[in-house]
Amino acid sequence: MIELHQFRPFWGLPNASPFCMKAETYLRFRRIPYRVVPSGPRKSPTGRIPFIVEDGRTITDSEAIIAHFESRQAARLDDGLSEAGRALAFFVRELVEERLYWQITYMRWGDPAGWEVFRPDLVKYLPLGMRGPVLFLLRRMLLRQMRQHGLTPADPQGAYARGRAVLDALAGLLGGKPFFLGAEPRSLDMSLYAFLANILDQPHGNPLQEHARTLANLVAYCARMKALCWQGWTMEHAPGK
Repeated sequence: MIELHQFRPFWGLPNASPFCMKAETYLRFRRIPYRVVPSGPRKSPTGRIPFIVEDGRTITDSEAIIAHFESRQAARLDDGLSEAGRALAFFVRELVEERLYWQITYMRWGDPAGWEVFRPDLVKYLPLGMRGPVLFLLRRMLLRQMRQHGLTPADPQGAYARGRAVLDALAGLLGGKPFFLGAEPRSLDMSLYAFLANILDQPHGNPLQEHARTLANLVAYCARMKALCWQGWTMEHAPGK
């Protein structure tokens, strides 16, 4: 059985890490049997999660995990895409995984209003050794990294403007299509859904989520992907619990 090492579900989300949720969304979409092993970066050989263990072999990074399993498929998700389509998928994924990752981090760790509601739930979720001084140091490190991306606690309006621009661009790219590159899900959708769901479906509102919920095609897209990959999932039935 394939072991998927990642964070435990949190906040009603299959995973509060969009990269972990991306890998698991793919496995569920492909109906590949696996079991979740609750884990963290310290247990990863590269310091990154998610990672899988299969027959003694370890593969880290969500994109590498998808590529590993896609190489075995008779019909691959991106078969039939033109060179231009593959290039578009590459650049969109790179932009989203960079820009929206820091937006999601900011709305939880950087925005003072977001941190106020995130911290109490996070403290309950974390093991004892990660609370107190360790959590303080982790947030300080993340705040420093967010500032390097132009996201500061003193300017939530400016920070969220960057995220709104990405969401608007994604809504424009999706248009009236069911999936981002056409009529069928592609590997790009495994990533975009995980990032969008982490914005739309987290339990506490914020300006970025409010804006996302005004973009009807993105909301419908996430509902479509959820029905394909996560139908019937609840925290109580989370794998590995």
